[in-house]
Amino acid sequence: MLSFIGKWKDKLTDYVDMRVRIMKLDLIERTSKVLSFFTFTIVCFLLVLPILLFMGIGVAEFFADLVGSRGGGYLIITGIYMLMLGTLFLMRKQVIRKFTDLFIKVMTDNQDEEADDEKK
Repeated sequence: MLSFIGKWKDKLTDYVDMRVRIMKLDLIERTSKVLSFFTFTIVCFLLVLPILLFMGIGVAEFFADLVGSRGGGYLIITGIYMLMLGTLFLMRKQVIRKFTDLFIKVMTDNQDEEADDEKK
């Protein structure tokens, strides 16, 4: 009788140990997905920032030629950037919601694949 209980205890211990390992691996996978997403976002941001900077300088010079004043061209671009920032600020709830949805999608993407696999 004791050997029977000992075997069940060993099997239960192995089962719990495996479940803990699976949870750890799942956490590692999700964390790596989130970190990969943020790394990709940062790299894109670092590539887009100089593009926008030099485009702004180029368009400011274009406006400077149109207006006849270098300061005026740069002020026009500053105004355009301020309008874009104001629009972004006014739409912040929608933007935050979109990023939240994207973040949730990245975090739960694997669960959707597992649910699809179980249905098949």
